[in-house]
Amino acid sequence: MEYWSQALSVLGLLAVVLLVLVSAYFFTRWAGKNLGGGLIGALGGSGRMEVLDRATLSRDQSLLVVRAGERYLLLGCTPTGLTLLTELTREEGENWIPPVPPRDPMGKRPPDFRALMQRLREKK
Repeated sequence: MEYWSQALSVLGLLAVVLLVLVSAYFFTRWAGKNLGGGLIGALGGSGRMEVLDRATLSRDQSLLVVRAGERYLLLGCTPTGLTLLTELTREEGENWIPPVPPRDPMGKRPPDFRALMQRLREKK
């Protein structure tokens, strides 16, 4: 009789662990669709701002080159906030824009990471 009570205890524990794992899986799928994709649009992001480069100075400090519309900014980033170090000229800022990848012989560009992730989402 004691054997059955121990077996039921183990099965109950396994059922609880399985329930937690399944719940976590479905929550992350829901959060990825409802929180991840819509968060930028909900905050008013227009896609006109872009971090062009980041140089880490220490564990908590880095330099950022940011394009905001037609302006290029050099920012200092620390745990206490961002500091505008200088505004770059258009020529200086355009030097930070990554080059366009070369086209293959068929005339198509290789897909970027965002396009690959979009294809994976569409397959689901």
